[in-house]
Formats: sequence, structure tokens, C-alpha cells
Amino acid sequence: MVTNAVRHASARGLQIRMAQADGLLRIEVVDDGVGGADPARGSGLAGVERRLAAFDGILAVSSPPGGGPTIVVMEVPCR
Repeated sequence: MVTNAVRHASARGLQIRMAQADGLLRIEVVDDGVGGADPARGSGLAGVERRLAAFDGILAVSSPPGGGPTIVVMEVPCR
């Protein structure tokens, strides 16, 4: 996530938040890049999505093209 934000989105700022509650690990990555991240258009986010699915996890991406911010949320059950 961090490499993609710098390399592809020209992000200058990035925040990572992690929390565990109610048997769920939630990781949120927010950057101030140009937006337009789409798991369907490349192998990076799609690969993360596949790996999370193996653990019944999910990936959610909000990344408006041309104006970010990009918000990527990963959730994985952990009991």
C-alpha cells in the first residue's frame, strides 16, 4: 500500500490506522495522492484482495480519480 501510494499516486502524506475489536483486525490506509486506485485495473490491490480472501478478509477501496484521497480498508477476522 505504501509503495503504491508513493509510486503511482504521487502521495506526499499517508496515514495508517490499525485496530482490533470484536474479533476483527481493521487496517486503514489513507493517502493524499491523485486517486484512481482500482483493484480491477492492476495486480497490486487485486493480489492483496486475493490474499485477504484466503483468511475470510475483505478489501474496500475508495479512490476518486483526479482528486483522492484514497482510502483502503482491510478487515480480517482474528479470534
